[in-house]
Order: sequence, then structure tokens, then C-alpha cells
Amino acid sequence: MKRISEFNSHNEDEEKISYKPIPVRELLIELKDTSELMLDLAYSSILFDDEELAEEVLELEKRMDYLVKLLQINCMAASRSVKDAENLLPILSIASAIDKISDAAGDLAIITLKKIKVHPLVREAFSRASEKLTCIRVKTDSELAGTKIGGSKILSDIGVDIIAIRRGKNLIVDPDEDDVIIEGDVLYARGTAKSIEELEEVGEEVECRYTGIEGITPKELEEAVKKLVELKDTSELMLDLAYSSILLGSSELAEEVLFLEEYMDEKHTEFELYILSMKPMLDDTKGVLGLIRMSLATEEIADAAAKIADTLISARGLHPVLKKSLEEADEVIVKVDVPEGSPIIGKTLKEISMQSSTGVWIVAIMRDGRWIRAKPDTIIKVGDTLVASIYSDGVDDFIFMVKGYGE
Repeated sequence: MKRISEFNSHNEDEEKISYKPIPVRELLIELKDTSELMLDLAYSSILFDDEELAEEVLELEKRMDYLVKLLQINCMAASRSVKDAENLLPILSIASAIDKISDAAGDLAIITLKKIKVHPLVREAFSRASEKLTCIRVKTDSELAGTKIGGSKILSDIGVDIIAIRRGKNLIVDPDEDDVIIEGDVLYARGTAKSIEELEEVGEEVECRYTGIEGITPKELEEAVKKLVELKDTSELMLDLAYSSILLGSSELAEEVLFLEEYMDEKHTEFELYILSMKPMLDDTKGVLGLIRMSLATEEIADAAAKIADTLISARGLHPVLKKSLEEADEVIVKVDVPEGSPIIGKTLKEISMQSSTGVWIVAIMRDGRWIRAKPDTIIKVGDTLVASIYSDGVDDFIFMVKGYGE
């Protein structure tokens, strides 16, 4: 992750922020990346019962406060009049919403630090979520030993993100691309089900892999798992769409987030009522508390995503400061339907190498009236609507690749 500036979280109270003009888009991107890292670490701390990971989440929460202050200073410095200040309020609102996401990650970390028992249902839910987490040890004869995070062909081909490395008593959070993996390292990784499975098959010894509930048969428990998976996946999808709507200036994506907020509110209430109705059967008070707190965190994430998206819509456009930053990115949003006979039907995003061949980033996919997150092993189907961010000069090539003909 590219850092805006040096930051010592242990000396936050005494730190003076030296101002320098920083593109708003650059600040928003680091806020986005940091909040997503916090969520990954928080969920990992719960799944692997790792207090050190949870502590790192709270440290990153301090960095988020620092980044928000930088954004506030940039907005105040850009204000030349009362009208300017009023127009800049949406950007500050976005920063506040992103800060709420880090708060939600902190709440998840507290589940681990307070030793609130995590019901096995949680681990079962995460084993079925669209994005999975794993924890492996690098063995002596591993192909990974001696390679750089950013230069490992294995990691690149598999398509996983290394979110942390435990090396002896040290924990390296969000390792740089130049960090070298060595024998004995414990890698915390995030990826799709397929990519995680491939990583674990590279000959690595699983160090602390979580397992689901063996032989989960009661219909009620099965339904609870499905509901929790839906809450997690939907909140993360909303976050993807919300960030994209701001960074790409797309009111269309923002409106989709607000639509999903209503859906999320309904599903969150359903989940809590369902869990509380099962309480006697679960016979696990602390486990139920953990479930409720996790569901609340997903709701907080969804609410923050909706606030980000609503900022764009209610402001009826972007402030010139942010608009200028976005224009410099030279990216546009494109929606393309996958027709019958498309050459990419049945292929995964990884197989068609969209990003490397056309410089496109698939933000999300609309399928059968529902949004799904675009992952490397997502298989393209006929009728899918691909929402992509792409440089303007690559639009025609992208459309041709999807449809097999130009427009």
C-alpha cells in the first residue's frame, strides 16, 4: 500500500501534522485501502483467535484518524469562501463515513480482545463467504521461500493478497511488494475459495486454518449460516460499489448502493430475530453475543457505504477539488451486457486476463437482478452485466472482447 506520509501511532497525541497539498483522490484511496486492510485483519483475528492481529487493527484505527485529519486540512486549505466551505462538506462527510468503517473493524477486533466466544456458526459462515482467509507456514522446500511479495509468480498466478506475515515474534502488517518471504514465515492471506485452495496445495503446511461445523444438519443452523454469509458479502459489495462511485464519479453506482442499503437493513433485522429465536437451542450465551456483534459490524459497514454513496447523490455532483482529481485519473465507467455467443462466456476473470489485456477493472457484476462481487475465479455467464472502470481509449477494445464485435 502506498503511504501518504510517515506516521507514528504511538506518539499520536504529540504529533503535529505538517501540511502539504495532497490530491484528495490519493487520500481517499489510502483511506479505502487502510479500512479494507483493517476489516481483513479484524476478521482474521476472530477466525484464528489472534489477539495480536486485533491489536494491529486498533493501531490502524489511529492511522485512519490521522488520514481523516489530513483530508480535513486539505479541504479547509482549498476553501476560499463560505460557498466553497459548503461545497466541500460532502468530502468531509465521505471521510467521516470511512472513519465509521474503521470503527466497525475496531468493534470486530474487540470481540477477540474481550475474549467473547465465537460460535462455530461464524467459522462455518466464513468458510462459505465469497472471500476467504487462511493462515499457512512456509516450509523449508517451499517455492515461496526467498521470493518477494510483489515478485512471486506463484502468488500472482494464484491471485491471493498477503495481508500480514508473522516472523518469529514479529508481525508484519500489510507487507510491501519488496518484502522477502522466508522459511518459517506464517502468511495470513485473503482470496477466493479457489485461490486459497491453490495456495494451500502449493505444499504449504496449514498453520491455523479454521474449520466449519462438522456435519451441520439442523435446518435452523444452516439457515443462520446463510443469513450471516449474506450480511458479510452484501456489506463488502456495498463498500466496493460506494468507493467506486466516488473515485469514478458515478451516480449510477451510488444509487445501487442506496438500493442495497434497504435490502441490508431488512436482512440484518431478519438475522438478529432469527438468532434470538434460536437462543435456547444454541445454548451458548457468549456465542450468541459474538454473532450479534458481528452482524452489527456488517450493518455499520453497510450504513457507512450508503453514507458515502448518498454524499455523491445529494451533492448533485462533485466538488471541483475532487472532480479535478478524478479527471486526472482519466477513467470512465462502462456497463456491458454479455450476449449469447460471447467469447468470454464460461471463462473466469482470471482466465480472460481482463485487467492486463485491456487495462480494465471489473467493479461488479449484475446477475439475475442481483449484484455480485467480481473476483478472479468468477465465471462469466450469458446475460451478465459487467460494470467496469477503464481508460477511455480502451473502451472499444473492451466491448469487442465482451461481445465479439464493436459498437
